[in-house]
Amino acid sequence: MRQTVETVDEDTFERVWKIAQEIGVQERHFNGMQTSYRSMASAWLLATFAGIGFSISQTIHVQIDPELLVAAIAVAGCVGIALLWVLDLLVYHRLLDSCFIEGLILEERYAWLPPCRNNMMKTQAGQGVLFRTVGFYLAPVVLLIFIAGGALALWFYREEYPLAATLSVVASVIVAVLAGMAIRSKTENTSAIEERLVAARKNE
Repeated sequence: MRQTVETVDEDTFERVWKIAQEIGVQERHFNGMQTSYRSMASAWLLATFAGIGFSISQTIHVQIDPELLVAAIAVAGCVGIALLWVLDLLVYHRLLDSCFIEGLILEERYAWLPPCRNNMMKTQAGQGVLFRTVGFYLAPVVLLIFIAGGALALWFYREEYPLAATLSVVASVIVAVLAGMAIRSKTENTSAIEERLVAARKNE
């Protein structure tokens, strides 16, 4: 039978509840950091598209061909989003996972705690939300690589270098595929939380 909070002695309740509260504080902190980085990534992507739009519309006059300017802006946007991906998913998400896992273990060890984290895991089939979040960064990076490669190919074609234009398209596809594979492989896989939970339970 599930233990209720009324049956827990006061000393145990105070100690466990303080730990649970501290874990919650850390989770909210890291989650807030991730939210800010994703907002920055969205703004960066919009700014990149705005820059590309200005370049195509020729409302600004610079001594650079529009295609080359579009390619440069797309590359800069891609690099910026990739850096935000590193900070978000490779740094703060792993820190958040560390706190989240401790919260899960605590809920399993003390059944009278509200099973908030366990319920969250059940709604995601035990896999968390990371595999969905990866697409938030992967799609813009791949898209901007294609834009850069396409713009460069147009410039080569306009300069009457058809072979270079073809190679530019092929290279952009290869780079996009490699970038997508790198993002997916470097980002923690969807079963990581369950695997680390099993390991933690074995060490108890």
